[in-house]
Amino acid sequence: LLTTISIERCLSVLSPIWCRSHRPKHLSAIISGLLWGLSLLLNTLGYILCTVRPSARSCRLLLISIGALDFLFCTPLMLLFSLTLFLRVKCSSQHLRTGRLFTVIMLTVLFFLIFAVPLSVLILFDFLGYKFLYSPEIGFVLSCVNSSLNPIIYFLVGSYRDRRIKCTLRLAFQRAFED
Repeated sequence: LLTTISIERCLSVLSPIWCRSHRPKHLSAIISGLLWGLSLLLNTLGYILCTVRPSARSCRLLLISIGALDFLFCTPLMLLFSLTLFLRVKCSSQHLRTGRLFTVIMLTVLFFLIFAVPLSVLILFDFLGYKFLYSPEIGFVLSCVNSSLNPIIYFLVGSYRDRRIKCTLRLAFQRAFED
């Protein structure tokens, strides 16, 4: 989902007229549904192959495939589109209007690189047979931190310039997304 969000966000900034006039209205919902379906399928298959009818070889092959898909396809695409968006925003002549958007993009990518990528690498290497000091508990905590950071980033960026303490959550999100 992060990869598709990055692609959509980048396309909406690089070609806003095309997105408004030619992009199908329900494309985001359809893609999200397909991704949730793929995730459900892969997790169900993993549950069957690794728990219900354990097959060490099939389970290992499936988990390596999922890790490779995540690390070798989704993560590079997300980073490529986020970097493209970052460069577009940074090189834009409208630096004042893009300040919040720029900050949100950079913090989101930075925290993803800190919390999600190392975890994916460790899990993939663990499945390939290289043993590191990886524990499921550490992975769970890193995953929770990574998943919880985006709303916090949006809130803090959206309320940054408001000196009043009474900035509502709705107003902070609205300011973060208005760019």
